[in-house]
Amino acid sequence: MPRRRAYDRWLFVTAVLLALGGVFMVGSASHYIAMSQGKGPTYFLVRQCLFLGAGALLMAAAMRVPLPWLASRRVVTILVVVSIVGLVGVLAAPSAQGAHRWFRVGPFGVQPSELAKLTTVLLLAHVLARRTPEQVNDLRLTLAPVVGIVALLALLIVIEPDLGSAVILLATAATMLFVAGLRWRYIGMTAAAGMVFVIGAVIAQPYRLQRIKTFLHPGADTQGAGFQLAQSLLAVGSGGLTGVGFGQGQQKAYYLPAAHTDFVFSVIGEEMGLVGTLLVLSGVGVLAWRGLRAALKAPDRFELHVALGGTCLLVLQSLVHMGVCVGLLPTKGLSFPLLSYGGSSLVASLVVVGLLLNVSQHSN
Repeated sequence: MPRRRAYDRWLFVTAVLLALGGVFMVGSASHYIAMSQGKGPTYFLVRQCLFLGAGALLMAAAMRVPLPWLASRRVVTILVVVSIVGLVGVLAAPSAQGAHRWFRVGPFGVQPSELAKLTTVLLLAHVLARRTPEQVNDLRLTLAPVVGIVALLALLIVIEPDLGSAVILLATAATMLFVAGLRWRYIGMTAAAGMVFVIGAVIAQPYRLQRIKTFLHPGADTQGAGFQLAQSLLAVGSGGLTGVGFGQGQQKAYYLPAAHTDFVFSVIGEEMGLVGTLLVLSGVGVLAWRGLRAALKAPDRFELHVALGGTCLLVLQSLVHMGVCVGLLPTKGLSFPLLSYGGSSLVASLVVVGLLLNVSQHSN
């Protein structure tokens, strides 16, 4: 293994600033919903601080874990099995808000789909690092087993239901395969299969189809199906250049649903204005830049694919979250990595950052 260098300071500082900024925004966005549930106004803020502490410890561990150990067949196999068992088991768990996405562990919830996304990156990195471009396109040797496992993980996530996380997982896998040398005919077949998968998932659930209709005609039913989007656009638009001030936003007061999770970017737009949203977008840009830089300078193919996949997970989900909040994409409940409230999401995002930092210290 190449000698160790310093961790990427740009990546580290940017991730820390986003995570700390997320604590402040969760505190601002969540006190109304906390009180509406009979809890104290700082309930979600305190929990986010606990999640941040746990995530920081795991990020530090991910920064130091020997990457050849992660590349071993045994570790990858265990992660795949645990992910599948978790995704199957969660379907039997009690539902929360009409979905089976969380295991309850005391007062906390664990979301196995977050582990499944990370497992997908490590699985593909493990396989692709050992394949030539010719072997990547071998249906029996590579594509059939890999695509089969990834499709199974995505299907189980959709059943929860959580179409957004499944799309992020599939998009990350497709990007990794493309970079590894997947031929255009397979790319076309994969894209077509992905479209059929997503269209089938949308048709299977009437509320998803309604969201597509609302996206195409956002002003048609602002008090019904289009309520979330209308309130989100109102929040972002009312922020102006510099925002109404931290903690002074009005849309989070029982108007904007899930303000501290699915629409935290909208709260940032209202309270911090265009300046705040551009700072967040710049932060995502820095994550993309430094993550891809670590991938390009990685000393071996496993580390290259880990850095590429990890960067895709963080950046794609961030862009989808922002796109939903400003009406560029159909409404979908998807957290903003590092910024939104949620233990599983925050911890998983920090672990991914830790792996990117780990790769960065071995960069050529």
